Amino acid sequence: MKIAILEPGAWGTALGILLSRKNAISFWYENPTFSAKLSNFRENEKLPGIKIPKKIFIFSDLEKIIEAPDLIIIASPSFNFRKTLLKLKKYTGLTCVNYPALLGIAKGIEKETLKLPSQIVEEVLGKVPYAHLSGPGFAREIIRGKPAKEVIASGNRPLLKKLKELFEIRPLRISTTTDLIGVQLAGALKNALAIGISLAEAGIRHSQGKKIQKKLIQSGLEEMIKIGKAMRAKKETFLGPAGLGDLILTSTDPLSRNFQFGQTLYSNAEKMRKEIIERKITVEGFDSAFTLHKLGKIHKLDLPMINEIYKVIYKKTPPEKTIKNLIRIIR
Repeated sequence: MKIAILEPGAWGTALGILLSRKNAISFWYENPTFSAKLSNFRENEKLPGIKIPKKIFIFSDLEKIIEAPDLIIIASPSFNFRKTLLKLKKYTGLTCVNYPALLGIAKGIEKETLKLPSQIVEEVLGKVPYAHLSGPGFAREIIRGKPAKEVIASGNRPLLKKLKELFEIRPLRISTTTDLIGVQLAGALKNALAIGISLAEAGIRHSQGKKIQKKLIQSGLEEMIKIGKAMRAKKETFLGPAGLGDLILTSTDPLSRNFQFGQTLYSNAEKMRKEIIERKITVEGFDSAFTLHKLGKIHKLDLPMINEIYKVIYKKTPPEKTIKNLIRIIR
């Protein structure tokens, strides 16, 4: 199968390397300097120590990379998702009737419009075949062989079957669902919630820390289900790997950027906050806290954890006060 991966970061790069075992893979980056450097040195700085096989072609020419692919993976984060789709639309000139299948892997919601990736795809390209992949796992661990349960969601059942077969590659373990809204929401929610949970963990370094962390994860899950219900997602999606599984991993593992940001909020967040705003680093939960707070208001939902996380990030509530408020929620 011929697969084009657009703007792959760590996760997109890892998927490309895994898929290259049996498929023809190409990477596209808008920045020609970065593309040329990556093509020569074969190592993405977001995935240090992992070499990109020479059989993976790396281009900055989008027109060249999307010549008759069977699948296009949009690997851009949520804040760049629309921009990548608009580039794709410009260079393909195809109608929704003959578009190849698209797969998104972003874990966030567009800040300006509050739209999920699938909704942006429909707005920009029309009703093209679209699926979304999400679940717990870190690129550097997966590429080294650590098993990871991933979920692929789509309303297109033939596409689901095709993608499940494609992604049945060790160490991935794939399940599928038609709950496209739920899987996308789960990815955004777990990132935002992880910031608050790791912030609390940073401020409570004693025997009660793990107990409080566990209770906050449970409370976070309840908020995931609540907003999911309001947006017509399925409860079971949030109880599975795309929801609770990813929430636990992101909230407790130092490899998570959202975890790191939550910990940094407790000590000194300004440097990291600046880097996020300038898009020097990607922390999807930063934008998701904003969008989920807004969605909660629109749907008239009581989301105490999301609201506290929103306030500590955007209203600069003192971290100590936020931690106390988060603990009050679970007691």
